[in-house]
This record gives sequence, C-alpha cells and structure tokens, in this order.
Amino acid sequence: MKPLKRATRAGRRSAAEQVLEHLRAADRFPAGDARREAAQRKAARAVAAEPSVVDHPVLAGVRSQLRRWARFAPYLMTDRDESTLAASNRMLVAEQLSILGSLDREAATALDAADDALHDLDAADPARRLAADVVAHQFTARRAPTTAAVLGHLASCHLADDGQRGIEDWRTRFAFVQGTTPATLAALRAATHEAGTLATQWWRVRSEVVGARYCDRRVGLPASPASLAEHASAAAAGVAYASPRLASAASAAASRIRPGSDNQVVVEADGRISATVFHRPTPRGSLMVAHEIGHTLHALESRSPEPPGALVGETIACWSSLVTGQFHTAHGGQAVRPLVLALGDTLVEELFISEAVSVFEDAVYQLAGAGVVTPGALNAAWLAAHRQLLGDAMHVPDHTGSGWARLPSLATDPGHAVSYVWATVLALAILGRHSGDSAGVVANAIAAGGVDADEFTALLGFDGDEWIAAGLGVLGTELDRLGQLVRSGGTSAGAA
Repeated sequence: MKPLKRATRAGRRSAAEQVLEHLRAADRFPAGDARREAAQRKAARAVAAEPSVVDHPVLAGVRSQLRRWARFAPYLMTDRDESTLAASNRMLVAEQLSILGSLDREAATALDAADDALHDLDAADPARRLAADVVAHQFTARRAPTTAAVLGHLASCHLADDGQRGIEDWRTRFAFVQGTTPATLAALRAATHEAGTLATQWWRVRSEVVGARYCDRRVGLPASPASLAEHASAAAAGVAYASPRLASAASAAASRIRPGSDNQVVVEADGRISATVFHRPTPRGSLMVAHEIGHTLHALESRSPEPPGALVGETIACWSSLVTGQFHTAHGGQAVRPLVLALGDTLVEELFISEAVSVFEDAVYQLAGAGVVTPGALNAAWLAAHRQLLGDAMHVPDHTGSGWARLPSLATDPGHAVSYVWATVLALAILGRHSGDSAGVVANAIAAGGVDADEFTALLGFDGDEWIAAGLGVLGTELDRLGQLVRSGGTSAGAA
C-alpha cells in the first residue's frame, strides 16, 4: 500500500491515515484483547467525527465495518468501563451458550431429534403429522426450562448493557450492525402487522386442500420427487429469467450446490465457493435450494471485500427463491399446483411467522426487564404471538407453546428473525420494480456485495422506506394469484 500524501485535502487524508493507524494498532492484538478493542473505539470515534473519511480508497476494504462502529460511537463509554463491561459480558455469554449447547448432548433434549420429528409434518397421513407435532414438542418442552434460563440471563445482560449506554430500544445494536435504523425496522414491522390479514386469507385457502389443523401447516400437495440437480437447474432458470445478466452466474451457482446436513455457503480448500443444502425432494425443497443458490450467487458476484449482513444477504436469497417459484408457477398446468402451494407457504411463513417470532422476542425482553422469564411465561408469549397472527384461520394448540425452545438463534443471534421479514418484503418490492431487470439494477446491487441495508435499498432505486409499501402491495397481488391457482387446480396461471 502506498503511503498517503499530505498535499491537497490534507485534512481528509490525515483523518484517513489516522483511522488506518488505529486499525493497524488493533491488528497487533488478538480478538478480545482490551488494547485491540480500545484501538477500534478510537477508529469508531474518528469516523463518527468525520463520516466522509470512509470514502478514502485506503479504507475501502473496511468501509462498512467502520460505518457500523461509527453509528455506535455516541454510546461508547470510557476505555476502562468498556474493558470491564466487555470482560464480564463475554464471560456470561460464553457460559450461557455452553449451557444451551449441553442440551444437544442429551438424547431427551437434542434439537436434531425435534427437527427430525418435524420433518413428518409433510407426511401424507394426517395422523402421522399430528404425532410428529406432538413428539417434536415433547422435546422442546424438555428443553424449555434450561433454554428459558439462558434467554433470561442473556436478555437481562443485554438490557443492562443498553441501560448503561442510554440505549432505549434493544434492537438498536442489530439495526446499527445491519446498516439501518431502529425506526426503519419499526416501520417495517408495523406495516407487516397491518398486512396480517393476508396471512389468514392464505391459510384459509391452503386449509381447503390440505387441512386446517395446526399440524397441517407444512404439508404440501403430492408431487413427483425431484433431485437436487433438477431443483438447482430450475432455480438457475428462474434467476436467469428475472435478471438475464445473472444467467451465467446463476448456472455457476447451481453447479456448486451439494447435499449436506446444513444449509450454508462454504469456501473450499482451493478457494472455490460452493454451498451445501439439506435437500428434500419436494416443491418446498426446491424453493430452499433456490434460496441457497441466491446466497451462492451473491458470494460469486460480489465485488466487495466485506460479506453482506443478514438483511442484505437474506434479501438476495429470498429474491432468488421468489423469482424461481414465480417463474415456474406462472406457466400453468396441473403439474405446478404443488409448487403454487409451496410458494405461497414460503412467502407467508418467512414474512409473517418470522414477524411472530419477532413479537415473541420483544416479549422476552419485556419479561427480562420485569425479571420473570419462566417457561410458562414464554409459552404464553409464544402462543399469543402465533394466535394473534393466525386468528380464526387455524387453532394453535396449547401443546405447541414450547416451540420457541427449538430456536437457538434467539440466544446466539438476537433480533435475527426480522431479517426474513425485511428480506421477503424487499424481495417482493424488487420483483415489482425490476421485473426482467433489463437495466441490470438487481445485478449491480448484487455485485455491490457487503453494503449497508439502507444503501442496498437505494442501489435498488427505492427512496427511503418506500420499498415497504411496494413489497407488501406485490405480496397481496401474488397471494391472490396463487390462491386462484390453488382453487382452480393450477390450470389458469398467468404472470403477475
């Protein structure tokens, strides 16, 4: 790297050089070292004082990270207080996550066992679906006491830390890290709540063909099983149709999908990017494959040295799943009816069920503030959130109240559930604004890679938060189309 010159615009270059020195100082110490964190705080304060400094070329590789730190700068305390607080918080978090992880070492509380049981929710036999739901929630009920204690400790720690800093909204940290604001998250969630009737309308439609019990919530219509390669090829075709400039990259992403026990993008030993998918040969499984291909495509196309945050990354994955399902269901014929149901289910679940989980998370923090985080209180909050959403469209039975205990992300990634709310609404808005993507707007936004969430919406051509109303408008239209196809047998499709 060439040394910075001190000629014209010396003040700006001096500020960039100062930030760079703080970062170099931080790199001399390992993660968790108080000296490393003190140097990072100096960089954060410098950027907060002069935000334009991050535009200097020498900081290009850490631009998004510096912006995230700078947003938090007003809430930083003295180095001594920060060091003390960080040490105690790290110890508590490590201890509590270790306790949570211990549940998976016991057969009676293993999360994999609960998940295995839930796989039978797509069984053809209604009695088998009910039995699967009961068995799965027997596991979560046994996990609940320990999980409740962990969530209580972690939420209380989070609130105490926020209190010392003067942070009033517990989602502030998540918003800052993702590159948006608590106000935008609140606006998104308020609009999603207002659109909740779309969810109940959809569940009434699906109940007409697959059943109206809670244990019927994931079952689909019979479909010929398809291989992972077939699902990957279908996803590549859907993405190519939605954005022709991405055709080659989508094909490459599809060729790099492998079966695995987890859904994740990986960097192989030779540096190649690929992905693993826990594949199920069903229409719903095809949309999951498309989702992972979206993540892989993003990694392949990104020109950013920084990875995307959850809001940006999940948006591209949800967009890939949406355009794949939308493309293949828009061609009509009886054979696509199972995919029609799967697409509607995926849209409604990723948006409205994720919002119900977010409502539950708010309840966790309210209970933690009152010092009453118990399994019973959490069960009640979980049932209330889901019953409010489903209304009279589907009864949520009492035995499912411990469903929260199978979501370790509540402890490991607080606030993450709202990522799918954001991603689904923005993906729908992209579909409405950039159908066909002839100008390559979506392709260019994907290439931008690890940008802030609000910067990403601007790259997509949206002014402020207008994408929220736009996306929910497209959702209403799309669910109407899919509902008509379900009821008609899938024989009168037309592009939305």
